[in-house]
Amino acid sequence: MNRRARRTATVAAAAAAAGLVLAGCSSDDGTGAEDAVASVTSAAESAVERATSAAESAVEGTTGTENTEPGASVEETTTLPGAGGGEYTISGPILAKYNEIGGADSPLGAPTANQEDVGDGSVAEFEGGIIAWSPDTDAHVVWGEIRTAWEAQGGAGGELGFPVSDERPIPNGLESEFEMGTITYVDGATQVIPK
Repeated sequence: MNRRARRTATVAAAAAAAGLVLAGCSSDDGTGAEDAVASVTSAAESAVERATSAAESAVEGTTGTENTEPGASVEETTTLPGAGGGEYTISGPILAKYNEIGGADSPLGAPTANQEDVGDGSVAEFEGGIIAWSPDTDAHVVWGEIRTAWEAQGGAGGELGFPVSDERPIPNGLESEFEMGTITYVDGATQVIPK
């Protein structure tokens, strides 16, 4: 919480305490006390709301949520330090997948660009690979030689479409499945197998 928010919260607490003291010192019939307590309580609640809002504003800009349309789902968005000192915005299922596999400490490393929309999905590029997501496929990592072959086919907007699996081991190599095919990397060679 920043200093201004702390100061506002402290003032709110002091106002509430003053209200309690006032209530104890008012007339015997209690009517003055009720009015004083209600007034001070209302002021204290307003001060606490301002303090909370100030604290949230201070944090916003590094992590937040997006909700641009009524009824739209809330999506976490964050700005991450990237390769070469830049800052890049990553959000939603791609951010969740990135965090799940270890973020910047994973083989993906730091982001190298902002997340971009591709068709009805999104793609984010990192030092060591890509995370691609669409509503039909979920978020999956594509990297190494399989990534190179996938990008040669046009990536998420190309002939193979979005990945439907993460890379997995197969005898003598690796394999990733896509909406419209499979890419294998076996014995040092990639093979694109369309559906």
